[in-house]
Amino acid sequence: MNKPVVCIVDAFSTGAELPSEFSKYGYDSIHIQSSADVDSELRSTFRETDFIKHWIYEEVKENDILLEIRRYNPSFVIAGTETGVILADKLAHVLDLPGNDPRTSSLRRNKYDMNEAIREKGLPSVRQARCATVTEALEAAKKMGGWPIVAKPLDSAGTDHVYFCRSENELTAACERILMQVNRMGSLNEYVLVQECLEGQQYFINAVSLEGKHIFTEIWKDTKKSVEGAGMICDQEELLPYEGNVQEQIMNYMKQVLDVLGIRDGASHSELMFTERGPVLIESAARMQGTILHEALIAAIGDSHVTTTVERYVDPDKFMSRMQTPYTLRKYLFCITLSSHVSGVVVENRVEALTSALPSFFAVFHTPQAGEKIERTVDLFTNPGILYLLHQNRDQIIEDYNQIRQWEREQAFFEVDRILSAER
Repeated sequence: MNKPVVCIVDAFSTGAELPSEFSKYGYDSIHIQSSADVDSELRSTFRETDFIKHWIYEEVKENDILLEIRRYNPSFVIAGTETGVILADKLAHVLDLPGNDPRTSSLRRNKYDMNEAIREKGLPSVRQARCATVTEALEAAKKMGGWPIVAKPLDSAGTDHVYFCRSENELTAACERILMQVNRMGSLNEYVLVQECLEGQQYFINAVSLEGKHIFTEIWKDTKKSVEGAGMICDQEELLPYEGNVQEQIMNYMKQVLDVLGIRDGASHSELMFTERGPVLIESAARMQGTILHEALIAAIGDSHVTTTVERYVDPDKFMSRMQTPYTLRKYLFCITLSSHVSGVVVENRVEALTSALPSFFAVFHTPQAGEKIERTVDLFTNPGILYLLHQNRDQIIEDYNQIRQWEREQAFFEVDRILSAER
């Protein structure tokens, strides 16, 4: 008897974990790569051997690919990462499978469109302008009435080319770096999105939806730090308990936001700022959170965005029972993003040798090894590694975090040959 099949579009980053999780329920996986020009960092996370069939999508051969997909009779179509969202919407619709309406896909990919839709529904939203030129961006900044101003692409991810501008000169430079450049998601930046800089505490919230009913799988408190000549980079993320006044306000707000954006089925990952006005969306995506170690979540709360996403498709009754049994924080969990002040070629990597002795150490990944290049950290894509700290005692995690940053200041993690890098 043939196994049931799931179709994953762009199984990169966290999406690479989906086939093995579906296989636990007896499913085979087929894969569609949305474009031949996928960012190399994303493409490097792909595991082709996890799939029984793999195609690269081409519009000119769309009918042939659809015919091939139909032969496998998939039960579901799921976006593995941001680049796959629009195509996953389209394929699910064409194949008459559960999914989000392709007529509203832009609300889930285009940051300007999503925030305008929220504003039109009367929900708290960020002031913004979509600008095709530096002149338009400077004019928009004047109307917003104060610095700093945020400039970023309309539809990228991972803090790609996100700049916090404190003057006209900085905004001009940011626009010149963004406009008419191809972003990390493979789109040409024909516009720059100019937004007010929201003040408050930033949060991430992950959800999985079934026919418009939303279950929140994690709420994270997010801390970023500024980098000279770039924007904000990730510092630490702390997994919060489900219960709490702030958490309740965030979830009530996000239920409305997800409805407005047409996220009715599947995973979503949203970022927001808790301001004096309450929660205000920064951006939302109709896919799982990227660059996350789902085993760390399982150790902390028993499930992850990956396991709950799969459960939504293979066991909807069990999934819906989560409405009555939200997640419980069994241990404290922090995600620490490393940063590098230099670029070069790694001579020696000492990250795990040092950090594995910390009492709260859980895992480290994505660190460059000897002979590989390390970049000065200016966004999520140029960080030199991610650490997970897990412990019953939150104070122990804070102590270990401070030690990590001390080692970083001492440049103890990597021996780097900058001369060799210049020669290459």
